[in-house]
Amino acid sequence: MDGSVGTSSSERREAALSSAMRVEQLADSLSQAAVTLHGAVMRAIRRRASQGENGISHSQAQAVFALEVALRQQANQLYADAAGHTVAGLDTAQRQLSGLLDTVRLRIARNDDVRHWISLATSLLHLGSAVLAGNPERILGTLGKVRERLQEMAPD
Repeated sequence: MDGSVGTSSSERREAALSSAMRVEQLADSLSQAAVTLHGAVMRAIRRRASQGENGISHSQAQAVFALEVALRQQANQLYADAAGHTVAGLDTAQRQLSGLLDTVRLRIARNDDVRHWISLATSLLHLGSAVLAGNPERILGTLGKVRERLQEMAPD
């Protein structure tokens, strides 16, 4: 997941977000991240019942629920006009993008720190926003932020 890209012709054919199908794959990943966030916050709420004040706070749960809804809405926007949100010349492969988003979902599912969930979900919203804007530089910058956020978390 270092973001490096090979120069083979097959690698170029797999350019991230270069077709409607690839944008739909991003929308799928954002939807799946929302599902993962929902599961994580529900586990935290159930845990709070046994941990009391050491569990997730009401405001943290509300923040995560709001991010979940925003991710779903953004995914829906991408689904609605996937062809209109293709990005040419993005210097990363679709499989690298998919792998990074899979890692995000795994980290959310396996990590109990709400601050990390919020940080990662916010980064995903920024990514979706950059895609909706069709801005390759912003997309790449946001992908770098996602990688940074993952490094801040303890490994799986």
